Amino acid sequence: MSKILLIKPRFIELGFSLITQPVGLMYIGAALKGAGHEAKIHDCGLDYKDFNILRSTLTGWKPDFIGISVIVTELENTKKVMKVVRELLPDVPVIFGGPWPSANPQEAIKKFGADFVVIGEGELVFPELINAVEKDLSTDSITGIASLVDGEVKINQGRQLTEEELNSLPFPDWELLDHKLYAKMDSFASVGRRPYMAVITSRGCPYKCAYCHRTMGKVFRKRSVESVLAELEALRFQHGFREFEIIDDCFNLDRKRMHAILDGIKNRIGDVKLHFPNGVRADMLEPEDLNLFKQAGTVSICFAIETSSRRLQKMIHKNLNIDKAVCAINASVKAGIYSIGFFMIGFPTETYEEAFDTVEFAARSDLHRAVFVYVTPFAGTVLAEMAVDILKNKNYIIDLQKINFYNTPNISAMTDGQLQKVFRRGYWRFYLNPKRLLRLAIRYPRVLYLPQYALITLIKTLPKSGKFV
Repeated sequence: MSKILLIKPRFIELGFSLITQPVGLMYIGAALKGAGHEAKIHDCGLDYKDFNILRSTLTGWKPDFIGISVIVTELENTKKVMKVVRELLPDVPVIFGGPWPSANPQEAIKKFGADFVVIGEGELVFPELINAVEKDLSTDSITGIASLVDGEVKINQGRQLTEEELNSLPFPDWELLDHKLYAKMDSFASVGRRPYMAVITSRGCPYKCAYCHRTMGKVFRKRSVESVLAELEALRFQHGFREFEIIDDCFNLDRKRMHAILDGIKNRIGDVKLHFPNGVRADMLEPEDLNLFKQAGTVSICFAIETSSRRLQKMIHKNLNIDKAVCAINASVKAGIYSIGFFMIGFPTETYEEAFDTVEFAARSDLHRAVFVYVTPFAGTVLAEMAVDILKNKNYIIDLQKINFYNTPNISAMTDGQLQKVFRRGYWRFYLNPKRLLRLAIRYPRVLYLPQYALITLIKTLPKSGKFV
């Protein structure tokens, strides 16, 4: 039996943190436990200032292996974590997993110093790799890993789990986390601090949005309705959770299944609160769907609109039907659901007029809340490839790995001044509306937290401190 410490680096900026439980690591922890190992999870979001808790865990528990789950926004923090790990436990094997190392195994090993990379979903591969290394066996035949062999990175491509395999996985190991700590943090749903649990009911997304990394793959694979309801029942009746955040890439892709899950929650579980912070596909929702969401206990739902420009919708391969999206927003608000819209400003070739129209679209909508962000070309996305070409033509060189929501290049057709102006206008136009503010105060799930989010919104409207590239 080995002891494995699973680490989640976090990107924390401006002192504000949106943190949900690392469900993926809880799945890995459950798989390791099933293989006879012992696992712990360390979430750097709870320890991001000085890593003192991480240092104490490394020296006190002395794990035999370390697993680090990495996404592109957490690369800088991953470097800091690796520095601490190598300083205190230089000989312990480090295994990277997650979307970024899966797409960049060479860099993960050669630049970041990982000993192994688990490529793709790790519930089956991770325990197999641990068992092989533990027994000093060859890892050459293990599919879904990368490792250093004779100075070169050898990659054994992996595969996605089938639906049958997804349904055979044990539930996430909820015992690996102190959930009281997460109740004190702001979650992705942004509705205040409270006890809740994040749940994944499906994996993958078939859409090809240029800005998305497709963390769970391109193929949509769904857990059975019974599996999802059994997990929610266990969380509700055995662990006492009454509030859930469904963090699927696209929960409503299979409408029949969506109805079955919502009906099951309403009839079998009841008296719970649901949030959908990842953004549902708005043009696939009918008014009766939103009514069922409400009946099942849905408190908040996010609509990922991104842009009101049909030209840009086509260019970024999202192809959202704007008219149907408006109908879904209206139906959600009418059903009594706190409705949030996501918008991105600064797409390649986007003009000031197009960005202005997106801002006005949001301001005219019935949304309770709008979130505007600068378009950010994260490494590994189609958008990043477009950004490199655009910046090359401007004679700029940029390290995509250092990009985040607060440090991003201007790849639009706007000047930096125009981009900042329309971004700030989005917040002022949307929120400086007495009727909207009243509706927001009435519908916001936890009114006591409104001042905090008002402050965050105000900060977002301030002039950008740094320069666009």
